[in-house]
Amino acid sequence: MKKLLTVMVFSVGLFANAQTGNLFKPVKEVALRTPSVPIVVSDPHFSIWSPYDKLMEGSTEHWTTAKKPLVGALRVDGKVYRFLGKDQVALIPIAPMTNVERWEAAYTNSQPANGWQEFQFDDSSWKKGKAAFGSRDMPRVRTEWKGDNTDIYIRRTFEINDLDLTENIFLIYSHDDVFELYLNGERLVATDLVWKNNVNLKLSDEAKKKLRSGKNVIAAHCHNTTGGSYVDFGLYREKKNAVTFDNEAIQKSVDVLATSSYYTFTCGPVELDVVFTAPQLIDDLDLLSTPINYISYRVRPLDKKEHDVQFYIETTPELAVNETTQPTIARTLSKNGISYVEAGTINQPICDRKGDLICADWGYVYLGSVNGAGKSVSLGDYSGMKESFAKNGTLASSKTKWITRREENTPAMAYVHNFGTVTKDGKDGFMMIGYDDIYSIEYMYEKRMGYWKHDGKVTIFDAFEKLRDNYQSIMERCRALDELIYSDAEKAGGKKYAEICSAAYRQVISAHKLFTDKEGNLMWFSKENNSNGCINTVDLTYPSAPLFLVYNPDLEKAMMTSIFEYSASGRWNKPFAAHDLGTYPIANGQVYGGDMPIEESGNMVILTAAISKIEGNADYAKKYWDILTTWTNYLVE
Repeated sequence: MKKLLTVMVFSVGLFANAQTGNLFKPVKEVALRTPSVPIVVSDPHFSIWSPYDKLMEGSTEHWTTAKKPLVGALRVDGKVYRFLGKDQVALIPIAPMTNVERWEAAYTNSQPANGWQEFQFDDSSWKKGKAAFGSRDMPRVRTEWKGDNTDIYIRRTFEINDLDLTENIFLIYSHDDVFELYLNGERLVATDLVWKNNVNLKLSDEAKKKLRSGKNVIAAHCHNTTGGSYVDFGLYREKKNAVTFDNEAIQKSVDVLATSSYYTFTCGPVELDVVFTAPQLIDDLDLLSTPINYISYRVRPLDKKEHDVQFYIETTPELAVNETTQPTIARTLSKNGISYVEAGTINQPICDRKGDLICADWGYVYLGSVNGAGKSVSLGDYSGMKESFAKNGTLASSKTKWITRREENTPAMAYVHNFGTVTKDGKDGFMMIGYDDIYSIEYMYEKRMGYWKHDGKVTIFDAFEKLRDNYQSIMERCRALDELIYSDAEKAGGKKYAEICSAAYRQVISAHKLFTDKEGNLMWFSKENNSNGCINTVDLTYPSAPLFLVYNPDLEKAMMTSIFEYSASGRWNKPFAAHDLGTYPIANGQVYGGDMPIEESGNMVILTAAISKIEGNADYAKKYWDILTTWTNYLVE
């Protein structure tokens, strides 16, 4: 910890003398292609990534693959270049999914006769059921289908009375696990063991030829290997004349470091740098836990000529829901020199939804613009916002409030910075995105706020203002930490190891939530992602330990203290360590079906010894000596 503080203070001193332009150049160039690039990240719920080679190839996502759309574009001399995300296609239902209609189909769980997928197949002996089909833990299930190594075969008929094969037509489907789908007998989808929601498939010209005026049939088969099961699908046509940002920027580079992802693009005659920064400084618990990220940007002419330039960022209330069918409310407001667009669900079920592959549906997302020349935010029609920017470089007139009860009525929440004329020296700016979850964790039957709120003394607006007022120094400290993480790892294991450790930093930090219990003890709880959603799992605490043991042992203790206290309270009375404390975000006691006594007790004893060695004393161990003795005796036996 002392080493970290000393190195960072020295590094910030050096960076303070540098030009602002250095903020757009990574401290190290990175060759590693990460499987997914962190874009806006803070904790297990506020977590947006790009799983594409190029930032504009597809929509940004939550780690569950749920769409969390961010769209970015640069308008240069009247021409728009999209550099971030992908526009949502405006779709009109032909045969909608269950977020619009509880459609009915014929189905069977037995192996059907050959030709079951063909248009003319007789399914009159099959059962009738309402979609979606699957286990009750899945969304909008009306017909239950469950069990390991089971199958479902589904035939859905629908009518098309105005068939136009020149239109763009899309199939959207969700499935868990192995899935195949046929349109009038033509196989369009075949997967292996995978589960995905709302996969969007544009039909090829050949596939569209299988459609016919009048009756059509979609046939699907899904095999469930184990766990949850699910099927839902629908067919849509693209809305005509909807404005989209079709023209893509050219991505020149991407570098992923500990706190920031650096991108550079060519947008016609200008170059655009964009830096996505999560100021998760491991030595600053307030910044580490504050759920606000920076998006910094700079534009420079490539031809030494002057250009008229506008920068655009857009999102939707989807950032604040678990299911796109949830009603939301959005509004605009302004406080102390910052303009906001805010959005959240109407119901606000705080900490009610628990589990693994979920997103938070409580709290509010914020798009924040520091007031200044050319900067503004707006709330309005999704297509109309793009149309205004494309035509005029401005945002559409803002609504003060927007209530969404149907997915197709989702508004755009947009930010623009009109640079006006950009000369050879270039221009830059930044904006912020944040998420106030109100309460973060339920710990031992009491809802607790995130650490940054200091039990309600600090508001999300206070936090935005702090990040605005300290932008330059915070960015310099982030760069210093990027340098430190990379350099330490490179010394330990070389360049490739340094790049992996740099990429892992935000992933590890953002898998946790920081708060305090009612006695003021620091708590740093992980979520067991893509597993069973457990909170503060000991065998996740153990492999993430090196980062915290090296740079801030207090965070290591903050993962361990609650496991000790759980035993000390008598609520966990077994002679070995617990596996977890519940299912995220509910931490009221272990939920894991079986114990892992040797592994978890061994993890806790080894980590306690490591802390004692690093700190040069056994003060932390002393507090829980009786429990450690019990666990050690168990391990000896």
